Amino acid sequence: MLNENFIHYYTPKSVFYSILIGGITLATIAYFIQPLKKYGVHKFLLILTIGILIIPYLSLLKGYSNIFAKDQAGIQAKEVRFKIVKMEFKKEGQDIWDIAIDNRQVTLYPGKNWVWLGRMDVSGIGHDRQRGITEIETDVYWDQNLISQEHPDWEVPTLKKKSDVIRSEYLGEGKYLITFFYRIKEDGPILRPGGPVPPISVYPDIGMDIVIGEDGRFLRNALHLLHPEPFGEKIIEIPS
Repeated sequence: MLNENFIHYYTPKSVFYSILIGGITLATIAYFIQPLKKYGVHKFLLILTIGILIIPYLSLLKGYSNIFAKDQAGIQAKEVRFKIVKMEFKKEGQDIWDIAIDNRQVTLYPGKNWVWLGRMDVSGIGHDRQRGITEIETDVYWDQNLISQEHPDWEVPTLKKKSDVIRSEYLGEGKYLITFFYRIKEDGPILRPGGPVPPISVYPDIGMDIVIGEDGRFLRNALHLLHPEPFGEKIIEIPS
């Protein structure tokens, strides 16, 4: 319940750091106050702080992942519609594909939101292959007057000129509303570190950035392991 309601309601890094700093500070103060120290309040505060901070990792013990998606900040993209058509896993030596998640769609707005796509159930162990289909649509406001100043060789993407364009609506004064469409197919082995297969299904929480390029087209996914909103550098990047 804590995992679902604490982390999955968009806890920002500022709150995470506030809990970390505040918990340690309160524990330190309690340590130097004799009545509180006598009853072990400082220990309680420290344990409580650590317990709250490790909540994102509890799903490691449950054997499922909660997938998030975040949009890339930009000035051209209006919105991004991200859909997992299907994600399947196959166990070693079997021909049966287990559906982990399917038909999940969210709408992203640049620079604003984290969205929970739902729980991906991977209950068993011994999976050796995965396959899936993801669809991404990006709506972009295209101002040809401004673009021509920066990129004189860029033309307005239209249905006839570009295969990834599914809509090109003229808004007047050289402005267009363009929709790009992408379908990403994945089929291959599951990458895991060397060594024996763990006795439980370990699939940590994954943060996913949808990165939109300068021209409004989908550029790549950037995945982050263990914490929905990642710390520091991206761990895995999947090129387009």
